[in-house]
Amino acid sequence: MTVRSPCILVCELDRTTGWCFGCGRNGEEVENWLAYSDRQRDAAMAALPERLIALGLPAEGDQRLAEDRARAQKGVTRRRNRRRKQRA
Repeated sequence: MTVRSPCILVCELDRTTGWCFGCGRNGEEVENWLAYSDRQRDAAMAALPERLIALGLPAEGDQRLAEDRARAQKGVTRRRNRRRKQRA
């Protein structure tokens, strides 16, 4: 049996919302996806388009844009960490 998944292989969570830039799931949903019932997966899947739009991404997910957004977030974090080290 194959379990349907929204994963597009961009597994990076937004630091503000906790939603994945690739699929829109939160960490708990990603972690427990295979253990979820069909009803639980369907409920999560229904919420994903709205989450992706809130992240500024297309509702159906876009691997290139999701990767760009994840890289941008990492760049912001690196700059913040550098500034903190400079102040210390």
